[in-house]
Amino acid sequence: MSDQKIKVLHIIKTLGLGGAEVNLLNLLSFMDQRQFELHVAYSYGGELEPKFLEAGIKLCKYAEKDHKVKSFATVGIVARLVEYIRKHKIQIVHTHTFSAHIWGAAAAKLTGCRIVEHVHDFRYLEPEDFVRRRGFNNQYKFIKYFKNVSDRVVVLTRQNQEFLLQEGIYPLSRIREYQNGIPLTSVPAHPGRKERDAILQEFGLDKNALIVLTPIRVAPEKNADLVIRIAAQVVKRVPNAVFLIAGDGPLFQEVSQEIEKRNLTANVKLIGYYAQIGRLLEGADIFLLPSFLELHSIAILEAMSKAVAVVISKDVGCNSEFIRDWENGILLDPFADDGWAEAIVALCENENLRRKIGEAGLATCREKFDIKDAAARFVDLYQDLVKR
Repeated sequence: MSDQKIKVLHIIKTLGLGGAEVNLLNLLSFMDQRQFELHVAYSYGGELEPKFLEAGIKLCKYAEKDHKVKSFATVGIVARLVEYIRKHKIQIVHTHTFSAHIWGAAAAKLTGCRIVEHVHDFRYLEPEDFVRRRGFNNQYKFIKYFKNVSDRVVVLTRQNQEFLLQEGIYPLSRIREYQNGIPLTSVPAHPGRKERDAILQEFGLDKNALIVLTPIRVAPEKNADLVIRIAAQVVKRVPNAVFLIAGDGPLFQEVSQEIEKRNLTANVKLIGYYAQIGRLLEGADIFLLPSFLELHSIAILEAMSKAVAVVISKDVGCNSEFIRDWENGILLDPFADDGWAEAIVALCENENLRRKIGEAGLATCREKFDIKDAAARFVDLYQDLVKR
């Protein structure tokens, strides 16, 4: 029976708690292991390692540190991946992050494997637009050497697909737009119920507080400075609004100082890294994410799955592909301050509006973003590649 299974090696940079890593865990947890033998190769970091093992996934650690593509370590990493592929008779190599794609594609070509390139980053975004959105990554320049190398390219956004076609990097026949999915429960926990009292107590908040949650990496592309400016306007009209910013990153101290400078410490809580974002969502009233750069945010889907009204950036990633403005979410320009505070105030002052938008978001999540459906798309993709 084992020899009849399709053997897939997923290659990723780390098994940390990032969006790509969580998405991979979700995806593989819903793949039928009677049909597939699933392997994951990774390097440094490993908070999610126990969960992959619990799911019956075979793990391979190809490096101990964070290595750049343009380094001597690349030769050793590719060699180790080639050895693993041959030993386990891998048929499909599925890559998930940029460096992992470079290493994995090289190893796959050397061993004759099919290649699925799953794009969780910004390698296929116009360079000028990437910089405008405060992005920075010098490694993306190497992608030109890997033109047309993948058998299938899975993108999360229409923007990525259009870039691939316009630049002649891949033909339409090789491109698939598969958006992310998440595990969905039949009865979600609604804001204000299960965890709300505990959340209020944990952060020393009044029982009448209205919680606006922003889970981000505190980095330039996430636009945390706009969150502060929004909060400064909102609390003048809604004194019981409290903004929880959950995350760490290079701008943590700078944002913390700005909160103090504006005398917002009572209404804006920069709480640092928080492992249980789902718990915070169960106590949140509004979800706010004004980032410049996203593809398909797992955090947005998790908020929608909890029936929390989302206020997010328009024309960022695939946000505008599934959000209908003021119906199942609110879309605003991350490059302008106009409208953000007004939207938050409107939601704070109108519980029925919050509930209506939250319930519509939940319906969208159930219709479009069930991880079972996402896994089924990859089942079809793998089977098609093996036949070919």
